[in-house]
Amino acid sequence: MDGWKRLWVLVKCTHLEFVKETYGKHLGFTLKLSSHLLLLSLISVIHGLIPWIFTGRVSDGVKHIGEVLSKR
Repeated sequence: MDGWKRLWVLVKCTHLEFVKETYGKHLGFTLKLSSHLLLLSLISVIHGLIPWIFTGRVSDGVKHIGEVLSKR
């Protein structure tokens, strides 16, 4: 195994051990998180166009994500 591949395996394994997750569980979490962020970004654009709807939705969502990530 060459140096870069060895480094990649080491980094990958270290991160999963650090967050105490399997590859599948970590992938599931990141897919859920990214879909939530995508939804929040779409809501933000809609709110920008129509300011009287979705007030506070994006900031509340970002705060929630921050809480979830800080617990990890």
